[in-house]
Amino acid sequence: MSWVQVLIVAGVAAITSFSGTAIYPFNWNLRDGLRPKWVYIQRTGFANMSTLTMINNRVVANPAVTITPTAAVSPTAEPTSSPTPTTKPKPKPKPKPKPTAVPSPTPKPTPKYTSEQIYRLIDKFAGQYGVDANLLRHIAVCESGFDPEATNLSYAGLFQFSPNTWEKYRKVLGAATDPELRLDAQEAVQTAAYVLSVNQTYIWPNCMP
Repeated sequence: MSWVQVLIVAGVAAITSFSGTAIYPFNWNLRDGLRPKWVYIQRTGFANMSTLTMINNRVVANPAVTITPTAAVSPTAEPTSSPTPTTKPKPKPKPKPKPTAVPSPTPKPTPKYTSEQIYRLIDKFAGQYGVDANLLRHIAVCESGFDPEATNLSYAGLFQFSPNTWEKYRKVLGAATDPELRLDAQEAVQTAAYVLSVNQTYIWPNCMP
């Protein structure tokens, strides 16, 4: 067994070895405890660290104090801020091209004819198709009052052709079938002269002499 010298200071035991180097005790037994300044304690085994204190002029071994190692505190990780998602701008819709308006064809103005000019046109085409000019004039006066722009329901022109009748005979002539041409005195006289030449006078049932 080994003995260790203990110095009591202000009621607290400070433990030193014989060499004067401070040591930490493990389960010490008192050898002498009456009001000493220096006492010797005997080490009986290894245990937790204890201290000595003066109580009623005696050196008393304090209960062992267990020192629990403190776990190292891990540094708190600073929260990483998530990157703010970048909002991609939506592409602007391309404007739809507006349809180009197709201009309506401008109708050709119908030539204006005087009564004298119409007379001469009747003479011209009556001679061309070998028909009576006076009969053509009679039909024109009866149907339209000799007015090349006269209209009545679907009938129009000097000789009041219907759209279907006009188209029928104009195709035979190889001429334009546009119904607006019924208001052109020259086109109307030529077509009427042809109708007379092929004995189709039934189309004017109320105006034949």
